[in-house]
Amino acid sequence: NANTTTGITAPITLATGQTDLTIDAGLVNTPNTAKLGDLVFQDCNGNGIQDAGESGVSCVTVKLLNSNGSVLRTTTTDSSGHYLFSNLAAGTYEVQFVSPNGMKFTTALAGSNTAIDSNPNAAGLTAPITLAAGQTDLTIDAGLYKPASLGNLVFCDANGNGVLDSCESGVSGVTVKLLNSTGSSVLATTTTNSAGQYSFTNLIPGVYEVQFVAPSGTSFTAQGKGYNNAIDSNPHAS
Repeated sequence: NANTTTGITAPITLATGQTDLTIDAGLVNTPNTAKLGDLVFQDCNGNGIQDAGESGVSCVTVKLLNSNGSVLRTTTTDSSGHYLFSNLAAGTYEVQFVSPNGMKFTTALAGSNTAIDSNPNAAGLTAPITLAAGQTDLTIDAGLYKPASLGNLVFCDANGNGVLDSCESGVSGVTVKLLNSTGSSVLATTTTNSAGQYSFTNLIPGVYEVQFVAPSGTSFTAQGKGYNNAIDSNPHAS
């Protein structure tokens, strides 16, 4: 009598004193069902890998899509950043993660260990995932980071002491380059504004170098003078 989806019968009307012993339910073995899931983590160093000490991100929306991109189910990560889609039929799926405000997805498929990399692209969508009957795939992870920024000021060190004194002003129109960690590649270029300030924003956490291009007729002052990093000069002379 039971409905195959809900297990509920049709309405049954009983008269006074009636006994109805015809309400049965037949069960069949369910075919092996598959599972997929794992973790949304905060990629603090931006390397695309789940490193020791990097914590999960809770309350992140995760959607299970079919091979045509239609949403089949939606869940959220738990307090430790984990999520799971279970009781899945064999087939091909995609997973879409929704980044919280102020966070972005880290580099996808970094390294060689699929258990600790990040799967989605910049839009939060994974490549197609094919599950066999009964298969459990707990390697579909997503790394998130909060964009970083760096910058400050190019100033005219009138007294040559290597420190920004109260009477010294910024220098506009100076070219500033953002380099990778080895200084071998220019990632971005800007110029100082009318107050001598510059900034590089929306950066992946990581290691960078900054190169300033001294205008014609000028050279860099002494590096790292004084005890206040906020008002000293950072670049070396050459």
